[in-house]
Amino acid sequence: MVSSITTQQIGRPTATEATISERSVAKALIAITLFLVSAHIAALILKYGLGREHAFGFVGTFHMDGEMNVPSFMSSLLLFSTAMMAFFTAAVTPGDRRSKLPWLTVGLVFVLLSFDENIRIHERITNSMRAILPEGFMPYTGFEIPYLIVMGIIGLFMIRWYLNLDRSSQLLFALSGFIFVCGAVGLEQVASVYYDANGLARAGEATLVGDVFVLIEETCEIAGVSLFLYAMVRRLGGIKLASADTI
Repeated sequence: MVSSITTQQIGRPTATEATISERSVAKALIAITLFLVSAHIAALILKYGLGREHAFGFVGTFHMDGEMNVPSFMSSLLLFSTAMMAFFTAAVTPGDRRSKLPWLTVGLVFVLLSFDENIRIHERITNSMRAILPEGFMPYTGFEIPYLIVMGIIGLFMIRWYLNLDRSSQLLFALSGFIFVCGAVGLEQVASVYYDANGLARAGEATLVGDVFVLIEETCEIAGVSLFLYAMVRRLGGIKLASADTI
């Protein structure tokens, strides 16, 4: 029997739902990371192996320490996407404003990191800190001091929220933070020591070893943020998108 739509059914909303699984998100994030790493390695081969300093713009376009290029844009987009996911998590979290505030705080932190990736706020802070600190006092440190202080304060504020998370989310968030800090702070310090020991300026006097440090540092940062984003998606069981259509 062929059924027909009655006049009462016309205009009745029907729900259309699609789900982006955590597996799909993981695959996309891994693919993006591998692409950026491969492109940076290709740029190093062209620059140091074949002597092509620019290679028709390829080196500058895909070098991970560049500004306003593909890796910079993708890193900023990844950070911003993580912020939006945190805001989305806050929106779907039941309860009052207090239960949503930690997720809103996480989102705000990633928004600021996204802007920092583009306009390099941390470099200006580094210059200011080195002007304030006595000469020779922690010479390889700049933005890390105020950044770590702020993150420590936020961490104290959010410790109860963190302890109330499920165990797997706790582990993934902690691991992602550890990987990110290893790159953003640890490898940054190692690279600075290397350049200083060899009497080189990091800006304008890049070497193969220095660019390998850049590769490891930026990969750690991207991997850390990607893992955090994946952990949020996994915690929600995927991203569910729904729309109301009419028939």
